[in-house]
Amino acid sequence: MDIMFDFDKERQKLIDKGLNDKNLIIKLIQFRNDNPHLQKSKYPLEMYDKVNLMCRAYMDRLARFEMDYDFEVDTEIFLNTAVCCLESFPLLHSQVIYHPVSPYWKVADYNVNDFVTVKYTDDIEKEREDFFRRRVPLKSNIQMNIGLFICKGKTYICFIWNHMLMDGGGFKMFWSDFCRNYSDYVNNRIAPLGFSVGSRKYTDVYKDMPAEKAKRAKKQFANISPRLKLRFPFENDNREEDIIIVSRKIDSDAFIKAKDYAKNLGATVTDLLLACYMDSFGKIADFGTDERISVSCATDLRRHIKDFSDIGYTNHVSFVHCDIPRRGNSFKETLELVRNKMKAIKQDEFMGLHGLPLLNIAYKTMIYLQAENVVKLFYNNPVFSVSNVGVIEPSDFVLGDKGPFDAFVAGAAKNKPCAVMTALTINNSLSVSMCLRGNEKDREVLEGFFNEFENRIRSL
Repeated sequence: MDIMFDFDKERQKLIDKGLNDKNLIIKLIQFRNDNPHLQKSKYPLEMYDKVNLMCRAYMDRLARFEMDYDFEVDTEIFLNTAVCCLESFPLLHSQVIYHPVSPYWKVADYNVNDFVTVKYTDDIEKEREDFFRRRVPLKSNIQMNIGLFICKGKTYICFIWNHMLMDGGGFKMFWSDFCRNYSDYVNNRIAPLGFSVGSRKYTDVYKDMPAEKAKRAKKQFANISPRLKLRFPFENDNREEDIIIVSRKIDSDAFIKAKDYAKNLGATVTDLLLACYMDSFGKIADFGTDERISVSCATDLRRHIKDFSDIGYTNHVSFVHCDIPRRGNSFKETLELVRNKMKAIKQDEFMGLHGLPLLNIAYKTMIYLQAENVVKLFYNNPVFSVSNVGVIEPSDFVLGDKGPFDAFVAGAAKNKPCAVMTALTINNSLSVSMCLRGNEKDREVLEGFFNEFENRIRSL
């Protein structure tokens, strides 16, 4: 009798959360019973969670993404899949409790409609703009919002989430899993319970290394980043509340030509993005070609992981610093300088791992508040940086039987003077953006930057 009572109680909880498939309710209850670690009331912050919590001083710590599909998704199937997703990844419905000794995730109650907003609209541009300007407070019961906007037979799926949860690489894993679970459910009525419940520990970057290499990797304490006085010509460095997002789309014809030119030169797409950033920045900031310039580049530390079977949704990203003594006399020369610098960086077998042991020592040996203050002393928040999410393969994100026809990424809204460009490619086209806490004059500066950026891509 007690067992039946407990089952009824659990069943009602899932109904209240928005799950309406009777068979799926039974399977989800069994799944939870088989995974007791998903039933905790709180979880500790992992090291990268703490780093991103500290970064609230420099940005709004929210990441933004969008995937667009040329059909109307089944909203009921989507919402049922979303409940299974939330139950599989409790941090999605957890508050961040800022405790000076040891902050933690506190699991909170939710309804799936707090997680997913379904809306039919005739003005997708307005919905997108409003959605990406929203806030996700640390004390919110939901740490990711999904906007399911249906417009003229198409579905535009927008995401905004607490960066403490995961980075762009983690999101690609997350959304790929969501799409696979949705598709299995809608096509074959298979319960969408195939989400990762794996590790979020930063130390996973070492797990597939030979013992001797891992030992050396854990001694890479230094991560020196240049401190330069160059700045974007924003109106001021005031912290502002308004969020502006400026983006640019480069069509496939122009981007393929630029990419082929870079490839023949021995340069990667990331090298091309860095060179475009540096050269365009030099133009709008009007500094000489003999001026030293450094732009940080996000690097996905999953490059050091071979076995992903037990890897969860998290942050595994660090920065390398592309520092060149001057811009080229032409954009093509700047690209060559960047290529040479990045080639040297990539020869480092510990690329991106420098500085992690120092962070670990700080957070392990001190209470959180002390560690945060100490880390701020040696942590140099990149003023200029490029984050390339990489290629979005539509086949990796199929909903039902169709992949996305377009995608968009924007990072956290940075405080001035920081200027961070995020990028992705899909169907051989390039999408780039900057997200800033700024004003309309700052928007004009970023529009000018992307005009120069696009001109350089099209010049190749």
